[in-house]
Amino acid sequence: MASQHLSSVDRLLSIPRLFTCERPVWTVEEVATELQLSISSAYRYFQSLLAFEYLDEVPGQGYCLGPAFIAFDRTIRVTDPLARIAGPVLDGLAQALDSGTDLILCRMYRKQVMCIHHQGIGSAAGGTSYERGRPMPIFRGATSKVILAHLPWRLQKKEYESHRNAIADAGMGTDWKSFSTGLRDIRKKGYCVSHGEVDAGRLGIAAPIFSPDGQVRHSLSIVAPDAIAQTAMADRLTMSVVAAAARIAERLANPD
Repeated sequence: MASQHLSSVDRLLSIPRLFTCERPVWTVEEVATELQLSISSAYRYFQSLLAFEYLDEVPGQGYCLGPAFIAFDRTIRVTDPLARIAGPVLDGLAQALDSGTDLILCRMYRKQVMCIHHQGIGSAAGGTSYERGRPMPIFRGATSKVILAHLPWRLQKKEYESHRNAIADAGMGTDWKSFSTGLRDIRKKGYCVSHGEVDAGRLGIAAPIFSPDGQVRHSLSIVAPDAIAQTAMADRLTMSVVAAAARIAERLANPD
C-alpha cells in the first residue's frame, strides 16, 4: 500500500487494518515496509498506538491489536442504534423459529458484507460461516446479494466492472445485462433466497432493511437446512424475514 499521498493521520489509522486473523502479529520494520514508511516514522506511530492501547506487545515476536478494541466492541454492542431498535424484533422472530435455524443481521463494510449480530435458535442450531465482525463476499449468499441489489446503479456498475470474474464464478451473470437483470429481480421480489452458496446444505433467506434516507446498508437473514427449500416452511420463513426487516426499517424511521 503506497502512502506517499496519505496524511500522517491516514498513515497512523492504516496500521491497525494490517492486523488480521491470517496475520495477527507485525513488527515495526514489517509495517514500515508494507506501508512504505521510514523506520523512524513507523516507530513514532507505534508509540502513539501503544500509548492508547490500540496495539499490544507480543514478547519476542512483534505487536498485535490491543485491548482498546475490546472496549470499543462492548461499547458498540451496548449502544449501536440499529441493534437497540432491532433487538425486540429479532427476539420476537426467534421465538417463532424452529431449532436449527440462525438469524443474521449484516451491514455493508468496505465493499463487503459484515455480520453485526448472529443468533442461533435452539441447541441444534445448524451454524453458519457468518459471525460477528467477519467480512464476507458481496457476490455470494442471499445476505449479501439483497444488499448489493439495492445499491445505487452506479455502484453496481462499478462493482461489475471491477469484479467480472468473481461475478461470473458466483453465477450472477456473464455480462452487465444479465448481472443487472438478476439484481433487478431481487429488488422486485423484495427478498433473496440462496442455496448452499456460503455453507453447504444451508438455505439463506434475506430481506433488505431500508434506512430513513431510503438507502439499504443492512440486511436481515434466516439460515435454515436446505431440505426445507421446497416446503411450505420456506414460504413461511420468507414472509417472516420480510416482515421483520420492514418492522426494523419502520422503527429506524420512527425511533420514538
